[in-house]
This record gives sequence, C-alpha cells and structure tokens, in this order.
Amino acid sequence: MSTKGLSIRDLPYDVRFLIYEAILANHLCVNQNRQPSNNHIRVLHTCRQIFYEARAIFHKYVSLRNDWDVDHYLAYLDSEPKAAPMVRWADVANDGRVSESPHGQTGPASRLYLVLAKFVSLEKIRVFNVRHYHPHMTSLPYPRYRLNFEGAMFPAAKGPQPLLQAYELHLDPSTRANPFQTIPSNHIRSLRLSGDCRFEKTPFPALRHLTIRGVTSNAFDQIRFDTSFPNCQLDSFIHAQGHRLGFEIRNVHLESLLAGPGSCLRKLVLLGSSRLSSATIASCLRSLPTLEYFALSLVTVNELRENFILALGPSLQVLKLQITHAWYALPLFEEERVICDTIEERILLRHLPHQVVHVSFHSQLMTEHGRQDRWRNIAAAQHISLKIGPWEDEEET
Repeated sequence: MSTKGLSIRDLPYDVRFLIYEAILANHLCVNQNRQPSNNHIRVLHTCRQIFYEARAIFHKYVSLRNDWDVDHYLAYLDSEPKAAPMVRWADVANDGRVSESPHGQTGPASRLYLVLAKFVSLEKIRVFNVRHYHPHMTSLPYPRYRLNFEGAMFPAAKGPQPLLQAYELHLDPSTRANPFQTIPSNHIRSLRLSGDCRFEKTPFPALRHLTIRGVTSNAFDQIRFDTSFPNCQLDSFIHAQGHRLGFEIRNVHLESLLAGPGSCLRKLVLLGSSRLSSATIASCLRSLPTLEYFALSLVTVNELRENFILALGPSLQVLKLQITHAWYALPLFEEERVICDTIEERILLRHLPHQVVHVSFHSQLMTEHGRQDRWRNIAAAQHISLKIGPWEDEEET
C-alpha cells in the first residue's frame, strides 16, 4: 500500500476514507450481468489499520452467488451476529425454486431467505442468475419444485418484508421474474428491470430512477408509462434494448413517459433506438427544459428529417450521441452532416455549461474538411471533455 515511500497511513483520514469508498464502488461495477464477488474483503487483511478503518465500509455490502455462499454466510452470522445489521447492500443469485411437499407445504428450496431475513437494515438488493451452481438439497421426501421468483427470497409468510430503496434485476433474457409480488414498492427510489419480466401496475410514490434493459417480456409492448407508473416523478430514465428480442421503445412509449412520470427528467438515456422518429425525439427534448444529461444511440432506417439538436435546452451538461444505420438501410449522410454542423455551432463553440460531449458518426463525416481535428481543438480551448468514437458499451445501465 505504499508507492515511492508514501504510505496510506501518511494520508489524512478523510482521504483514506474516500479511497476505501472508491475501492468498494469499483468492485461493485456489473459487467454483462455478472455478479461481483466478495473479494473486496481481502483489502481488510492488508494491515491492522486498514482493517479497523475500512471494515464498516466494506461490511455494509455482501455478495451471495450460490447456496455454498449462503450456507457459509449463515455459519458466519452464527459467530458474528452483529454483522447482519451492518449490511445495507446485497447482491444475490436467485434461481427462484420453491419446494412443495406431497402434503401441500411450500417453502424456498434455498436458504437464501434466511440470510435476507437477518438483513434488517437492507436498503438495496441486486438479483442475478445463479451461475456457480451448488443447489441446496431439501430434506423433504420426493419434493416437487416450482418457480416463484420473489417467494424464494422473501416468502410472504416468513416475517416482515424489507423496506428497500433500490431494487435491480440483472437477469438473462430467458429468466422469468414477477417483481413486487411480496416486496413492497412504497419506498423504492431506484428500479432496474431486465429478463422475462412481467410487470403489473404498481404504485411507486418514491420512485426517482427507472432503468429498463434487455426486457424480453412482450407485456412491455403494451405499457404506457403514465398509467403503469402513476404518482411518481422520475429524475432519470434509462432504456436499452439489450437483446434482439428485447423491448423496443417506440414513439408512443416516449410520449407517455413525458406525459406522466418523466415530465421533469434531468437524465435521459436511450440506447439502440431504431423505432423512434426524429420528430418525436425533438418534441421530447423541447418539453424537457431542465434536462442535464442526454445520451442517444440512434439506429436510422429511413428518416432523420428533424434536427433534434436544436431542441436541446440551456441546462444540458452532458451530450452523448451515436448515429448508425440498420444493416438493411442506407446511411443518411446529408441529414447527419446537418446534425454535425449544429453540434459544432450550438454545443462546442458556444460558452454553455457543457462539460462532456461524446459523439460517434460515420467515419466519412468525421474526416471530411478536417472535422475531427477541428472539434478536438475547439474542445481543448473550451475545456470540454470530448470523445469521438463508439461510447455505448461504456454507458452505465
């Protein structure tokens, strides 16, 4: 933990605290729906000082990737009962199995629910598929199994349910989930949906952040955000198709979002959008004067008639734009060229609070008349963080 003679003990405590927080935040990043491990705990074994300073930070998070992890963590809690109330954030792997005896008795096949019941201070849970599979075998004779996604984690009759503030599903496209069958929604502030998610109208009075990625249920094709998410006011909305069979956001969906919970969005992210018209995008942006963060990955098919860059408001700080064309369509070079000119005139050259600009256009447009080099020079002079090239895979969803 030292570099060129400088030890972490030489740093002020506030700086060391930020370092511990940064280590944990980096460890928690999810890539391709892969659940993080508990390797962050290894940092505590570096030295005695780090153990005593960082344990409160690192012990507020736990990851349970299979039944082997669950059984070992239950044994740990038997020896350290004070550890459970410290947990604020849990990543769990859930296969949704519920056992059913010949006499009609049902219960979760895994003992995951026993661990979750001990997390009395749990605020955030992220649910993943089981990949390192070590199933807990029930002692019931000739058990039958059925799937109950939330019932395997929080059985309705097994005690009080958690008052979660954040609920995230990081599931494979084929994994079926029926959220909010047992988990109350009244305190949810951040919600992420994925997989074969079947979602019913649910009250979300506290909801502020909604992410939809790789949802393969066709039930979402009929969703209307103003009626399916009533009585909430979103600060951010993120959509990514995420799978070839994933839910594609269309004009009617975006219009219902802006007519209901998304009327005051500060962050809007739309990735892989091929069903949105340029006119609808422009109308959406004109109705969001407080928008600060806008990321759009647009796949054109046959139109790009409206220059939606003109509709961006003065409060925008982050602009990320990527335009490609469908494999069966022709690139719309002339329309894209107009958008490029507008970005240069209205975004890069103006003294506005833009801090970050990421753009990805066809290479032909970026090389003509030295546009790419010119933009880099302008960004350097205007103190703008500019990235030219694909950025969609780096966007956090």
